[in-house]
Amino acid sequence: MKALIIIDMQNDFAKEGGTLYFKGAENVIPHILRLISNAKKENIPIILTQDWHEENDEEFKIWTKHCVKNTDGAKIIDEILKLIKDYNNVYFIKKTRYSAFYNTNFDKIIKKLNITEVDLAGLVSNICVLFTAEELRNRDIKVNLFKNATNSYDQKLHELSLRLMNEVLKINIREV
Repeated sequence: MKALIIIDMQNDFAKEGGTLYFKGAENVIPHILRLISNAKKENIPIILTQDWHEENDEEFKIWTKHCVKNTDGAKIIDEILKLIKDYNNVYFIKKTRYSAFYNTNFDKIIKKLNITEVDLAGLVSNICVLFTAEELRNRDIKVNLFKNATNSYDQKLHELSLRLMNEVLKINIREV
């Protein structure tokens, strides 16, 4: 079965004023909304990850404090929440590290749904998208990444991560 995975489309990343927002992050939103609409039409499971940190998380030694659990910054952006409001085939993964697999129930969801292929999008391409994609490929799951539905604060790292995903992980790079 196929699933759509949307990585960390949260206010702190995707909205101006968010603690780790970068100019251009919002450009992925219309493409992600199109992917979600298509998944709903096909009744494909939608899996949304959320960066979800404690107030004193170790990660804040590396990055500015962001996506603290139960804050507005950690909330999935409103455009997505409105679009999935009445859709019953949605799963949420709250994660504390770059990979959506680390200390989460993601493996159980993949096994339960018999996921063999995913469409992948979200923020940030060279961090959480890359490390989740790598874990998906380690599980022999086919990955289609939509390059206009992912972005980074650093365009050189963005391009490098797309190249690594394509050339090393053999991920299909497409556009929405």
